[in-house]
Amino acid sequence: MDTSNMIFLGIFFWGMFVVARVFIFAAKIDVQVKKKVWPVIILALGATIIATAYGFHVPTSVYVILVPVTVLIVFINLRGFYFCEKCDRMIAHKDVFKKPEKCGNCRASL
Repeated sequence: MDTSNMIFLGIFFWGMFVVARVFIFAAKIDVQVKKKVWPVIILALGATIIATAYGFHVPTSVYVILVPVTVLIVFINLRGFYFCEKCDRMIAHKDVFKKPEKCGNCRASL
């Protein structure tokens, strides 16, 4: 695949992830669906980052940094966002090593 196609695909998929993330944040869909879809979006994002680097024939030495950074991005996004079942909102939580106890919006227990 040539470089212009890779750039197009990278921008296209990044745009798709932005749209999917906005949809998860803003849509009035069931919180159980959000809980199931969110990890799929984030894991697909990580896979797309690695696949794009592979498509650009990035030197193997770059993967020593790229893979751990991508894993960190995925980890932070999976552990940094929670869904409140009472108010159906997505809650951003800054302390990824500790689960939040209460919703920042409605103060319900998570």
